[in-house]
Amino acid sequence: MLFAIASRLYLLAKTSQAGWCGVVDVELVCGAILAIVERSFRSLRAVLESGKWDAPRGLLHALCLGVLRNYKLLVRALRRCGFRGQVRGGRREGWVPIVAAYEAMFRREAVPRERLEKFLPRNVVECLLRLEPRDVVLGVSDPLERLSLLYSIPRWVVERLSRLLPRDRLESVLRAFQEPPPTYIRFNRLVFNDVEAVVEDLKSRGVYAKPDPVLDDVVVVEYMEPGAVGRLPGNLYYIQDRSAALIAHVLGQVEGVVLDSFSAPGGKAGHVAWRNPRVSIVAVDLSRRRLRDEARLLARQGVDRRVVLVEGDARRPPVRRVDAAIVDPDCSSIGRLGHSPETRLFLEQAGPRIIERLSRLQYEGLKAAALTVKKGGVIVYSTCTLTLEENEGVVKRLLDEGLVELVEAAPWVGERSPVLPETQRVYPDVARCGGGYTAKLVRV
Repeated sequence: MLFAIASRLYLLAKTSQAGWCGVVDVELVCGAILAIVERSFRSLRAVLESGKWDAPRGLLHALCLGVLRNYKLLVRALRRCGFRGQVRGGRREGWVPIVAAYEAMFRREAVPRERLEKFLPRNVVECLLRLEPRDVVLGVSDPLERLSLLYSIPRWVVERLSRLLPRDRLESVLRAFQEPPPTYIRFNRLVFNDVEAVVEDLKSRGVYAKPDPVLDDVVVVEYMEPGAVGRLPGNLYYIQDRSAALIAHVLGQVEGVVLDSFSAPGGKAGHVAWRNPRVSIVAVDLSRRRLRDEARLLARQGVDRRVVLVEGDARRPPVRRVDAAIVDPDCSSIGRLGHSPETRLFLEQAGPRIIERLSRLQYEGLKAAALTVKKGGVIVYSTCTLTLEENEGVVKRLLDEGLVELVEAAPWVGERSPVLPETQRVYPDVARCGGGYTAKLVRV
């Protein structure tokens, strides 16, 4: 149904040709895409990949990302400049003014004024062209509300982060969410032993990278030729954020059977298999669709014969005794606000009550995994979020039951948790990657 609506909206978007980019009115197309994202809870990338758009996908992706990173600020700017039309509401017509406002405030040198006046009244355009982001929040007395508007992050999320971070550090983290993290590529250690050989091989393929200073099978991309990353062999390379690649390193060298709870889309299972040639993996996920995606990924990486995929509830693992486990459950994804800014829309709609539901799921999944691990076996708990309730709160609850003990979650990409110093918090402003949390436990 959503894509039928999107198709009709897209046909409308095609009525105006030869804009500033020489294609259809990208503002209309981007507005239709953002309406789908808001209404369907699908990722921006998934919506872009599942539709056929005449405008270049790269251009649409960049434009829509910029709007999502600033949508709250842009709505306030529109109202400040006297715009009284519809904004948001899950319809293209509500997103197009926001897209145009983004171009006026953040792309004013690249987009002609007369183009902006196709979508906004002249007086509104003139006002937006004079505005700077901090002008928009003048007069907002509540400091947390001011930060929420300035960085377009739900206020309840800003409030949760303010419990953990002093004001200057809080704003540093929020500012980091406004920029996409660098691209990281991990390589197959079963094939490459020398990172310099990896750097040279990538260079020959049009990807210029340097070794990560901490993770010995990860490189950070400095420059890539157009389309180069998409041509990398799947059995040698995999694009994965630094904070996600940390999980297999914290697990360390293991043998035997590893349980990978909440496994899809399979990045963790593939990484563990590339680093540990003598393991087999039981990968559990509730979604059949996501497991199909995982199967394809593991086949491309050449490790599918060592991974058994199980459709099921990770809170009731299909195995009784394993040598180690990874638990990377569903979470509020606050650490991904830079990489996937559409998460801001989802968190805004869900509200803070989602934390209670998620933390209960996370605790049940972690406890279930711990009960399957042999005594002395390792469990790595990891999330891509930053709330206390979903991280230290979950781990501490299990510690209090005496099932596990903490050990250092090394190597250190992030910083020590002030609550559980053996565990690490990864913040994007320092670690230059998505945010998250990792703990390493041993079954007693």
